[in-house]
Amino acid sequence: MNWGKGLALALIAFAGMMAWFMVKASQNPEPLVTEDYYGEELRFQARIDEAARARALSAPVRIDVQQGSITLLFPSELNGQLISGKLDLLRPNAPGADHAVPFAVDSTVLVLPDQQLLPGRYNVALHWTVDGSHYFTEEKVFVP
Repeated sequence: MNWGKGLALALIAFAGMMAWFMVKASQNPEPLVTEDYYGEELRFQARIDEAARARALSAPVRIDVQQGSITLLFPSELNGQLISGKLDLLRPNAPGADHAVPFAVDSTVLVLPDQQLLPGRYNVALHWTVDGSHYFTEEKVFVP
């Protein structure tokens, strides 16, 4: 065998290996965090402003997650005001286990019972509004 045949066999083996990698990669799709990623990027500056507004409060929102319920503790300065919004529980490794819970409350404690949460890690995104001001809080929680 001369060097020309060896070079040809090496190129064919390389092309075959690349084709095999492409087939394997197409069989294992990674889910997107959101389907509308471009629209979410355009709204990102508003989210930064909302998070800064939430950090300016006297205390951060406390999010306690157990197996069957979620408890939100808002700062005491908001007591008696209508707090409304949406709580998104996003499971990074299983998008089918995501939950979105709308809420409205006029106290600083909100308990959301009967939440069917799988054990594991969740990314919690809390979008909430008080007197026309929008706030955003996010954190990572673990459900035992």
